[in-house]
Amino acid sequence: MARELDGIRVLDLSQFLSGPRCSQALADRGADVVKVEPPGMGETMRLLCTLMRAEKIMSVLHRGKRGLALDIKNPEGKALLRRLADRADVVVDNFAPGTAERLGIDYETLKETNPRIVYVQISGFGETGPRAGRTAFDIVAQATGGVMFEQTGGESPPRIFWADLTSGAYAAMGAIAALFERERTGRGKLVDLAMQDVAYFHNFTAMATRAHGSDDEETIRWLGRGLAELLTDHNRPVPFWRSYPATDGHVVVVALTDRQWNSLLETIGREDLIGDERFAAFPGRVINAAAGVAELDPWFEQHTVAEVVETLSAKGLPCAPVLDRDAVNQDEQLLARKMLTEVEDATGESIAVVGDPLSGGQGLPDHYRACPGLGEHTAQVLGDWLDLSSDDIAALHDKGAVA
Repeated sequence: MARELDGIRVLDLSQFLSGPRCSQALADRGADVVKVEPPGMGETMRLLCTLMRAEKIMSVLHRGKRGLALDIKNPEGKALLRRLADRADVVVDNFAPGTAERLGIDYETLKETNPRIVYVQISGFGETGPRAGRTAFDIVAQATGGVMFEQTGGESPPRIFWADLTSGAYAAMGAIAALFERERTGRGKLVDLAMQDVAYFHNFTAMATRAHGSDDEETIRWLGRGLAELLTDHNRPVPFWRSYPATDGHVVVVALTDRQWNSLLETIGREDLIGDERFAAFPGRVINAAAGVAELDPWFEQHTVAEVVETLSAKGLPCAPVLDRDAVNQDEQLLARKMLTEVEDATGESIAVVGDPLSGGQGLPDHYRACPGLGEHTAQVLGDWLDLSSDDIAALHDKGAVA
């Protein structure tokens, strides 16, 4: 079945997480993604996974791609990459700033012979501003986007590589938008994606505080807390937006509206609190949050997670178990939506991978394979993209340009 980007060719020059997430999203939409790596040990992520004896992790971000081993520092290899770029629709890189220019494979250079090329460049801080040119990783983007402070207070590293993966998704969005624009103009463009920009774009607390401005002082006088801490103050949780401790885990519960709040009280047998002036309106439930939590905690502490979810869900109240790593990797909803799926590697071994969140629960295409081995498709890609013969490819191999 045809997919949105069938016929689009993508050269993935990136490594680690952000660039591979971008090209993975494009592959999921049907693009022919060729992962370019240096011969020998491959990209740094592959090397690390090999050293950790955790090669299967590579398939988390590289299933459905083809692998090309090419030495870009070899003159023949660099020339070959330029020829491939001339046939590409999209190039993805997350090199350290200045690397692409030094290698002669930056957007300004490639567009001279391929003006239709869309060049996706993912960096920590983008092409402009006082931090342009600085090298960055996920932790740097989360720190400078304010996300790390909001999540950990800045005292410990983030628990997930959120900035990398989210930036990759936005880079894919930028690539698709640029391809759409190319249909109108006939020209490609540089997609300048800064990870700090993406992190801040998702920092609702900081954005809301900036928008609220000095009016936050009035909110604090009225409710006893500012807008930023309204629902997220770990030391002063509110009873209507809370992770409640059950006998065997935690359950998140939302009861924002008066109807939801009263329904929650009825469901747990605390009808006596419905007329309580402390909780009769939303501001009171904020001001008297500690008292509300103390009143509701005992019911949750007497029930299992499953009992709480079943009881509250039956009344239409938003709630869910807090899933740990093992539980989320076995979640029945994710399984039903084919987000927990498998692909086979070249030997026929199945590897657990994530599905496609844009597939509408349809899962990955049947032909999808695991992360390609280093240079697994070198000859195939050079034949498909450049019409090179086996003799041509053998000659390039002898010169050390490809492997």
